[in-house]
Amino acid sequence: MSNPSIDKLIEGILKECTPTSEEEINLHAMANKVKNKLESCVSEYKLGSKIKEIVFGGSFAKGTWLKNEADIDIFIKFKNEVDYGHFEDYGKLIGMQALKEYSPYLRYADHPYVEAYVDGVKFNIVPCFDVSFGDWKSAADRSPFHTSYVISNLNQEKKNQVRVLKKFLKSLKIYGAEISIEGFSGYVCEVLILKFGSFLSTIHFFSTYCNDNSVIIITKPDHEQEKHKRIFDSFLVILDPIDENRNLGSAISYRSVATLIQSSRKFLVNPGNNYFREEPISRPDNDLKYLLSPFILVIEFKYSDRPSDVIWGQLKKMTRSICKFVESYGFRILKYQCNVHEKEKVCVIALLYESLTISKLSFKIGPEIFRLHDVEKFIEINDRSPLKWLDNDSRTRCLLFREFTNAKDYLEFVLTNKPDLIGIPRGLKNDFFRSFKIYTLDQNPSLDEHIKNTVSELLYTDGRVF
Repeated sequence: MSNPSIDKLIEGILKECTPTSEEEINLHAMANKVKNKLESCVSEYKLGSKIKEIVFGGSFAKGTWLKNEADIDIFIKFKNEVDYGHFEDYGKLIGMQALKEYSPYLRYADHPYVEAYVDGVKFNIVPCFDVSFGDWKSAADRSPFHTSYVISNLNQEKKNQVRVLKKFLKSLKIYGAEISIEGFSGYVCEVLILKFGSFLSTIHFFSTYCNDNSVIIITKPDHEQEKHKRIFDSFLVILDPIDENRNLGSAISYRSVATLIQSSRKFLVNPGNNYFREEPISRPDNDLKYLLSPFILVIEFKYSDRPSDVIWGQLKKMTRSICKFVESYGFRILKYQCNVHEKEKVCVIALLYESLTISKLSFKIGPEIFRLHDVEKFIEINDRSPLKWLDNDSRTRCLLFREFTNAKDYLEFVLTNKPDLIGIPRGLKNDFFRSFKIYTLDQNPSLDEHIKNTVSELLYTDGRVF
């Protein structure tokens, strides 16, 4: 498996992503300063009886962070007897008050936590319960156990391999568990290195990955794969070594897994530094943009302030609903791209259609003639059809006339007159209907920068993957 050119490349990348001694010293000093602020806040609000301890977690505690890219997680471990409502309230109170000089704000996973930037470093202050192993009460309760497990099993050489893997995934924009990315988390990277031993072995595994029979298990023999594959109906199954009832792969999108598979194949054939560089999405060349502009429909709207994960979740759900609804009418969407531009507070959806116009004629195939009740129902539902017949396969058929043949006209009509037909998340409705615009690229040649960025992503081909 050893390849001198790849080994030399990885050695160089490792030097780039390993923190210096000075960075480690500075980070530990900063982390302890924030931890002391949290402990002082606990004393000030007389919450000491509610809390077991405050501990570091995440890549900082495990020693797997990338050079100049550390995020520091600090977990406030509440005693078991604290009820869930107070658990959330106390967690928010401590984080917001202790870091008030750093403009803290709330983020949301399964429960709220506090985030703030201290001297340019992101801190996450996360409440969890001090539980016995396996007796999870909140989603964050496993995290301290994750930290202990990784520290106990990951030596320095493997920590370095985790860093190289993170760098590879980050360059491909598939690193991070945030809903905007739906990629590989830092903990998943650590689990993969614990399983395969090195970055290169991990890449080799994914270059031949087949989801029909692959389950990534650390704590049990591989012959138990089939049993776990039946339990988790997922494109990628990675068992959490702390909780084998939990599939770490379920939060990773099909697209992210597929990107890793294909880029692993390409990297092994033609390795290069470009697989470890975050390349900006290039603008499509004028010929491609000219050819495809008549097939692209853009929807944009302004949204009111809310946490990043919330707006991304709402936008992705809405985009899927729009695509499903439009295609049920007869249009075909080849690809879509949605983006949240947080600075401008604008959401953008770009849809690449096979064609923005379709035939006036719509054709429906009904049940076989032997299915009496189904045939009667089909005839009743389509009573407005001017032409019905039986074909040589004994199935009923009918012809209908579409009211709309243009995708933009159809979407505008439905969103204006029958908005409940499309599954727009409740939390987005007011923002969306107050400000939405729909247009084709050739109708709006002077695009704002955030629209250009979304269209560029829609029309981007990553040469490292294809």
